[in-house]
Amino acid sequence: MKAITSLPLVGTVRRDGITYRVADPVPLDVVSGLIRESWCSRLVVSDARSGGDGPCEFTAMCVVDGEPFVLVGRIGGRR
Repeated sequence: MKAITSLPLVGTVRRDGITYRVADPVPLDVVSGLIRESWCSRLVVSDARSGGDGPCEFTAMCVVDGEPFVLVGRIGGRR
């Protein structure tokens, strides 16, 4: 799979093992819009880690140029 450096809506991503991680926190309205994208087939959102000491995160199953991958990122920030 060729390296992906940017994706629509979420912006800059970097390879992190077998997944791609979004560089900056993604606003909640953008995360909810991912499921409407043709390249995103499944979206899972998790709340803050136990104890509330971590950010909310999302995991998306994606396919770009025929190659499947997992996209992960933090939820937050502003548009």
